[in-house]
Amino acid sequence: MTTTPDLALAADFPAASAEQWRALVDKVLKGADFDRKLVSTTYDGIAIQPLYTAADTPSDHPEQYPGQPNFARGAAAAGPPHGAWEIRQTQLHPEPTLANRFALEDLDGGVNSLALRLDLGGAGHVDGIVIGDIDDLATVLQDVYLELITVHLEAGPEFAEAAAMLIDLWDRAGVGSDERRGNLGADPLGALAAVGVLPAGIDQAMADVVTLARRTADWPHVRAVDVDTAAFVDAGASEAEELAAMLAAGVSYLGAMIDGGLSADVAAAQIGFTVSADADVFATIAKLRAARRLWAHALAACGAPDAASAPFSARTASRMVTERDPWVNMLRTTAACFAAGVAGATTVTVQPFDAALGLPDDLARRIARNTQLVLQEESHIGLVIDPAGGSYYIERLTDQLSDRAWARFQEIQGGGGLLAALTDGSLAKGLAAIRDSRMANIAKRKDPLTGVSEFPNLAETRLDRPAPDVDALRADAAERWTVAAHRRDTAQPTIVTPLPAVRLASEFEALRDASDVRLTTSGRRPSVFLANLGPVATHTARATFAKNFFESGGVEAVGTEGYADDVATVEAFASSGCTIVVICSSDGVYAERAAATATALRAAGAIRVFLAGNPGDQRQAWTDAGVDEFIHVGVDVLASLRGVHELEGVAS
Repeated sequence: MTTTPDLALAADFPAASAEQWRALVDKVLKGADFDRKLVSTTYDGIAIQPLYTAADTPSDHPEQYPGQPNFARGAAAAGPPHGAWEIRQTQLHPEPTLANRFALEDLDGGVNSLALRLDLGGAGHVDGIVIGDIDDLATVLQDVYLELITVHLEAGPEFAEAAAMLIDLWDRAGVGSDERRGNLGADPLGALAAVGVLPAGIDQAMADVVTLARRTADWPHVRAVDVDTAAFVDAGASEAEELAAMLAAGVSYLGAMIDGGLSADVAAAQIGFTVSADADVFATIAKLRAARRLWAHALAACGAPDAASAPFSARTASRMVTERDPWVNMLRTTAACFAAGVAGATTVTVQPFDAALGLPDDLARRIARNTQLVLQEESHIGLVIDPAGGSYYIERLTDQLSDRAWARFQEIQGGGGLLAALTDGSLAKGLAAIRDSRMANIAKRKDPLTGVSEFPNLAETRLDRPAPDVDALRADAAERWTVAAHRRDTAQPTIVTPLPAVRLASEFEALRDASDVRLTTSGRRPSVFLANLGPVATHTARATFAKNFFESGGVEAVGTEGYADDVATVEAFASSGCTIVVICSSDGVYAERAAATATALRAAGAIRVFLAGNPGDQRQAWTDAGVDEFIHVGVDVLASLRGVHELEGVAS
């Protein structure tokens, strides 16, 4: 056999310098500002460059391998024990019998980890399976092989009661301590952030954390605590803010357990994490890598440098899921799951594509499962350990997120910790500022939402998800609830203002909802007439832009033809039944006709005239001729749409 020497494919080419690359870029930009055109800034203030090289790696950056501190590259040297992450599905149908049916279907379909979202005693703190007594939980887990399946509890403030039930079921089923797998879901600070109340009070809740940790300390596959960042992310957290809140919660529980008599290593081994994954693939990868690094650093600072690396689970973010064109959510969750898998998540939960509409149907749950199965078994994502390792961009972003998150964590700790930040409202204020900035960019379509703010389908049929009578189920559960019921009545609860849960598409979708109501009640949506000037080749680009612009808010764009003169334009406008119009054409046609057309449309009864395009130095002249508003990239789309709704008398 003839062997081929190593190929040096670039050997015959001279090495390129950053200066040479920049000169070529500047030539293409033709005087445009480099930073404005090619550099973007994250909500943490991190500048994302268009090119990363070895020069972006600090000279003192240590060579790291998976399974070595600081665990940024993965918790295990050989990767996950079974070659990939655990596939988890959340069970949340309020009826225990149906929750059991769906759990078994998920297990048969490839899931190997169950998350049980429990509404204990009908308290209403969690929208999930309504549990009145332990028999209800037994019904949910009927025919589930508990010695083989990981069970993850999500019970909010009632985590201690839920844990006691699961432990009792393990005992009844004869599942040995070395066969029990899961997380009991103790996360009182996360629950307080999400629902605003701990009925038993924070002191009792932290004592419950310690009690559970003591009980599970000798169980090798069970952890008592799961730090869940969903409440912070849903309220607007950036990547660094999410990581800082995660650290602050984890350190609080670690300190409570150490104060309760556990060693630092034993306490650390009782903590797991669930972070959010969204459609920003690179940010999600860097965030999960940074999370492992930050927690390892925190453990070292707390005296547990040799503690085993914690499991970091990922759940696709609720805030990115849309009600409109929900099929696009399949693509968002696929991107998020891919990122989580590449980043080395130990467990991934893909939320069904119809999650924002209510309880998921069979198709949605099957697609959620199969998304993970395809990525594991057909795309083989889990077969390479830290495939992002060595990427100059991702390594640099991981470093930057780590630095910013640690600095923010220190601010929280300096203010008294996460509980103090929740109590005094400082955390909520910081998250609101980030959320407002993000929502402003969404309003301007700087951050586009496919199927909602971009490329909306005004004729789509809304998916219907029937809702069971949860109030009746909760009333029945409350009558049967006897587990530690006195804690709700006699304890001094801890109460804060809960963090809001805001979906990114909510403001556009509110306008679409109002448009649907108008269509139902009057037979007509709010509408604008497209005054397309000239032939198709001349007006189509801006007519398409205008159609997407207005229909993203449920305002129907009427008309597709182009008009050769103002007489034809005015006649078509008059017959359209519209009172609002948008002029669409090229800059050349605007220079010749925009002023006259606007004047003619005003005279024909148009109450508001838009022009599609940036007017530049013609703004005043066209405004004087009758144009009220100019729509183009960068304007506040929501503000314009709300104005149209108001003129059309649509109640939003």
